[in-house]
Amino acid sequence: MSIELSFKRLEWNKLVTKSKLERIMSHESLIKAKADYHANRRPRPCGLTIHSGIGCNLQCAYCYVEDMGFNFKNIRPYGLEANELAYSLLSNPIFFPTIYGTYLAFGSVTEPFHPLVIKRTLAYLAAVDTWLGNPCQFSTKFYINEDTVSQLSSLRKISLNPLITIITFEKFKKLEPNAPSPDLRLETIKSLRKSGLKPMLFLRPLIPGVNDNEIEELISLSKEAGAYGVVVGGFRVTVRILKRLESLGVNTSEIKKRMLKKPKGNEQISVMINDLKEKAIEIAKDKGIIPFKSACCANTYNLMLQKGLRIPCPNLCFLKNFCSDCPVSCREIDVKVDEEDVVYALSKVYGLKVQDVSITKFNIYLYMQNLSKSKLRKLNKKVGLLEPIFRKRIKIILK
Repeated sequence: MSIELSFKRLEWNKLVTKSKLERIMSHESLIKAKADYHANRRPRPCGLTIHSGIGCNLQCAYCYVEDMGFNFKNIRPYGLEANELAYSLLSNPIFFPTIYGTYLAFGSVTEPFHPLVIKRTLAYLAAVDTWLGNPCQFSTKFYINEDTVSQLSSLRKISLNPLITIITFEKFKKLEPNAPSPDLRLETIKSLRKSGLKPMLFLRPLIPGVNDNEIEELISLSKEAGAYGVVVGGFRVTVRILKRLESLGVNTSEIKKRMLKKPKGNEQISVMINDLKEKAIEIAKDKGIIPFKSACCANTYNLMLQKGLRIPCPNLCFLKNFCSDCPVSCREIDVKVDEEDVVYALSKVYGLKVQDVSITKFNIYLYMQNLSKSKLRKLNKKVGLLEPIFRKRIKIILK
């Protein structure tokens, strides 16, 4: 199959929507939205993270929110109103609306369904549904009641991908002292599935020597509850996280053996758990549930389930050895991109003039002259931010 993707089409939708919001918002709100963090951030691989709250008081032992400078004892709603959030996103030069645009992820530095934040989360999702239409994903440990599930399932323009975090049954009281029980989270999966949404298990983090013995049970019970897939996530540690785990009596010897290096200060260090990820993926396949190595892949699969659209993963996981061969089959999709559209996009976003462009199934090659190695590296990073738009790698070739 093939699809056509166009920067100009996305830009036109962006400008039209922005104009509509400008007609109904106050001058003060427009200024506030333009100055906000969401208007300037670069998207992460899972998409652009949306902060409906700041901080989190669940105090999960493995969480690095505190190391990022966010409050670990209190949580508060984010300062933007719903339309202000939508306009802030539209002010971001790397954000684009519509179902073909930028993925949005709720829940990175807060718990989006915490009682103090839930109204803001629902308002933001409604604003995205009304104005933007982007694929959305949220991760939560909270129980979502039927009224809230009904509100979520009533969103029609967006595709909404619920990720329900459950990493342990045995040790949740120790590791997640203020979070609802895993049993309640399984009830959330059941309720979401019953509503027509496509919930998935968020098995993150996998902590060696701590919860790796529970992988099969976690996947089995989540599938029984109605999960369509499982996102298998990594684990990063800091000095604070290691001390926190050890203060709870957790044996961290296996974690330390797998660390890339010893962390310093607030530095986040990845723990090598590829073997545990592969174990989880094989168990998931054996149980008949779709595994994903990345949250963006789950969102891509959800888009196909909810909207019937097969669009390659914007993070190009299928070209990075990060693909678990889900039913979307990204490599088989022929993405048609116009050369003039690429040239226009580079000029519009970066003021970059390209002499020549060639396009293959997976790559866009930009031919340029007189670039130093340092400038070439910087430009490659810049143009890489447009890869999610075209669903192809973008590479600069010196003539």
